[in-house]
Amino acid sequence: MNSLLSIDDVSLALSLDYECVFFVDIESDNYAMFAFGGNHKDLELSETSNFWADSRVNLETIIYKDDREWFAQNIADKESLVASVQDGKVFRGKYRIMAGDKPVWYSMKVVLGHAEQRNYLIIGVTNIDTQERERLALEQKATKSELYGQIVMALAERYDALYMVDLDTNHYALYKSERVFCELSVALEGEDFFNQLKKDALNVIYKEDIPLIVNALDRRTLLKELDDNGVFSLTYRLNTPKGPLYVNMVAVYADKKHVVISVTNIDAQVRREQKIREEVSAAYEKARRDDLTGIKNKTAYGEFESKLNQQIQSGESVKFAIALCDVNGLKTVNDTLGHIAGDEYIRSASRLVCQTFAHSPVFRIGGDEFVAILRGSDFENREKLEKEFTEAIEKNADKHKVVVACGISVFDKEHDKDVSSVFERADALMYKNKVRMKNGHDEIIGTIIQSIGAKVTN
Repeated sequence: MNSLLSIDDVSLALSLDYECVFFVDIESDNYAMFAFGGNHKDLELSETSNFWADSRVNLETIIYKDDREWFAQNIADKESLVASVQDGKVFRGKYRIMAGDKPVWYSMKVVLGHAEQRNYLIIGVTNIDTQERERLALEQKATKSELYGQIVMALAERYDALYMVDLDTNHYALYKSERVFCELSVALEGEDFFNQLKKDALNVIYKEDIPLIVNALDRRTLLKELDDNGVFSLTYRLNTPKGPLYVNMVAVYADKKHVVISVTNIDAQVRREQKIREEVSAAYEKARRDDLTGIKNKTAYGEFESKLNQQIQSGESVKFAIALCDVNGLKTVNDTLGHIAGDEYIRSASRLVCQTFAHSPVFRIGGDEFVAILRGSDFENREKLEKEFTEAIEKNADKHKVVVACGISVFDKEHDKDVSSVFERADALMYKNKVRMKNGHDEIIGTIIQSIGAKVTN
């Protein structure tokens, strides 16, 4: 290659602090490279010294993977690169070369030169890794600071108190204190935020929440949370003259040397949410209560049965028995004395079942049917309770009170696949007791009707 170029052309290309310079003959594609050190000494050069062929080889071997597309479109493409330097234009670009396992930043400057009626590309390459990394770090820091600034500004429109804490000195200032802190004894400025916080907490934080605040706003704990997540939020209660007041605290970095902590009154919001939860819970509970007796209803029994079935199917060790109770003579009472008397008859039956199986959930699953799921001490004492229930029924019959037939069946994990199997056995046992109690049934029910009728009339 003829390297007789004009002084102006060469001086233009070499005006940079370069690591290497290329001179490319546009017509023949031959080139000469002057490498003065650095990573360009590792470039693969073909025997033909074809610049574009060698560029494509180096594209796959030493150009950083994220920059290969840019390099292919702007440098390894002859037409694109030549076009970019026409009419006195200068092409500039940045890319990375792999130095071992680390990408290193370089800048490239390309101009068009002329010598002996031939056109040449003059390409100067400079290592800019240190400058580029510093620039990217500053750019990232500026972006982060801008983000924190936006967060602080957003908080500023809704806070009741705003602290600025200097992390180098621990000095702090309370820039605004309205509504929340106006009646509390809180220092507006101080030299040691984290220690002062512990002192203030004893006076202004609701006693049950003091350990929560002291632990959360320990310096190391707070800064680790901010480093990990960028923001820290906590809801707690202040101890005001009018009682506990819910507030929300949000902490963010203003920059690496300052933390902004805002406190906002959210008492009305929290109490509104609590009321909604209570109303929903009350409605849920009401839907599962029997209006007449106040005990759990058929819907509640269905849910309880489903949970037991899930435990059985998952192989959990469950122990329970089912007591199925049926009120005798309810239809006769309703037909003879009316439904008011019948309702009182049902309530009496409910009280008897609940008193007997006092440690077990009891459900009214039909007009005259009750189910008790015996667990815990009631399960362990089931035989004793069944005997007591039978004795109570016999006494009721003698005293002209409500009569209830009952059958109790125990879950057998070897044979029972679900609750319904236990229920069916309890139903069969209850029916046998009901048949046994039929002797003298009409006379007993007649006497009971007279007794209930007298109560209703009075």
